[in-house]
Amino acid sequence: MRVYYDRDADLNLIKGKKVCIVGYGSQGHAHALNLKDSGVKDVAIALRKGSASAKKAEAAGFKVMEVADAAKWADVIMMLTPDELQGDIYRDHLHDNMKNGAALLFAHGLNVHFNLLEPRAKLAAHPIEEVGVKLRDMMPWIKKGALVDKTKN
Repeated sequence: MRVYYDRDADLNLIKGKKVCIVGYGSQGHAHALNLKDSGVKDVAIALRKGSASAKKAEAAGFKVMEVADAAKWADVIMMLTPDELQGDIYRDHLHDNMKNGAALLFAHGLNVHFNLLEPRAKLAAHPIEEVGVKLRDMMPWIKKGALVDKTKN
């Protein structure tokens, strides 16, 4: 097993990207703050209309968007909602709205592994396999090109 450290990560690869966190519970909150603290300037929170979490996210200084709008905007989407909701969120809001070459990340791969959702072609979809993931844990996928133009897939 390879262990990645801060020195292994080139944060410049993500600092210029538009990053969307879907959900603002304990994981979404932590991921968003970690990205912000790591110098990523364009972090938005995607929530359903009328979500009680919107005020919390706005109070923390984040832009809040509806999920479909965030999917159109983002280069990177981190799905941090309850597992049982992810398939519907993907099908109803992300599938048709994510731009080609966008990266779709999951805290773990349950929904992808069990075919509860199937990311469409021309997306870079990656399960991270860890709760409380830190930005440096995304670097192996970023280094492999998950955040570069994938329109030629």
